[in-house]
Amino acid sequence: MTLAIDFFFSFRSPYSYLAAPRAFALADDHDVEVAFRGVIPMAMRGQSVPLAKRLHTLRDTKREAQRLGMPFGRVHDPLGDGATRCLLVAEHAVDMGRERDFVLAASRAIWAEAVDVATDAGLRGVCERAGLDWSACAAALTDPALQARVDADTAALAALGHWGVPVLVLDGELYWGQDRIEDLERVLTRQLA
Repeated sequence: MTLAIDFFFSFRSPYSYLAAPRAFALADDHDVEVAFRGVIPMAMRGQSVPLAKRLHTLRDTKREAQRLGMPFGRVHDPLGDGATRCLLVAEHAVDMGRERDFVLAASRAIWAEAVDVATDAGLRGVCERAGLDWSACAAALTDPALQARVDADTAALAALGHWGVPVLVLDGELYWGQDRIEDLERVLTRQLA
């Protein structure tokens, strides 16, 4: 039986951006299933984040991105329409088997290339880079079934007693934060040995 990991992710979270390549790599390195679970950003769920925390997060993520060798710093905050549009296209990408490609392309565009994914031009470029057909992605933006899946994933994170991302879940155990992926990898190595 293949082990399954739920990967709760927000396009507004720079930590999710840092986690995504390593989270998806778990599927390759350990022959596990990594299920993308996109969630609505905290600020869009009525949870306030103090300015000092937001500023610290940007400084910390820049430092972590340098450590990981990932580009970072040309940021276009996707809060609002940008995040919503990315979540809907990500659900469409799941159906196409291209979620990894889209999540990596969109998060890099947001956190390293200052692409405005709230615009059709910005999002279209990301979709095309991920190998997705723009007309199908544009249709996904108004698909209530895809929005219901985003809402269900957001509710599932809350049902786990959590609010922040990234969160990876294996066998009911939560690994919160991009800095916990190595812990999860050690557990996988033991379980699959």
